[in-house]
Amino acid sequence: MKKSVCLSFSLLAIFSLIAVAPSAFAEHGEGGMSATVENAAGSSTPGCEPDCFIPSPVVITVGGTVTWENTDTAAHTSSSGTPAGGPDGVFDSSLIMTGASFSHTFDSAGTFDYFCMVHPWMTGTVIVEAEAAHGDEEMGHMEEKGHDEMEEMGHGDDHAA
Repeated sequence: MKKSVCLSFSLLAIFSLIAVAPSAFAEHGEGGMSATVENAAGSSTPGCEPDCFIPSPVVITVGGTVTWENTDTAAHTSSSGTPAGGPDGVFDSSLIMTGASFSHTFDSAGTFDYFCMVHPWMTGTVIVEAEAAHGDEEMGHMEEKGHDEMEEMGHGDDHAA
């Protein structure tokens, strides 16, 4: 009887983890091809810093698109650059009215700062990663390891003869 209760509890725990795990991993960027950023409620007044854009930073891969959704009650912009340096021309949403959105597709890797030109205390960052960089790096390490291991195996055969 105790074994069946234990088994039932274990299976329930495993199925619960399976059900919850995908949503936990999806937040970081399932595939990294798109992300949505929202304005914090009330961000048209100072005090939301550093979380005026949620999430920030946001991480995507090259070719990915970020969509800024204005869920606040005031109009905002999403303009690349910084409040101190001004817009840098990479992207500019113009005014995003309440309930509207703006999207930009990033074609190159890098870190892109942005801000709201109407409310300059609102700042955020988009990090665009090269998708192939991770795969190539891992493959290189695997090849190096495989090569070293094969050399060791070869040396072992030489000594045995």
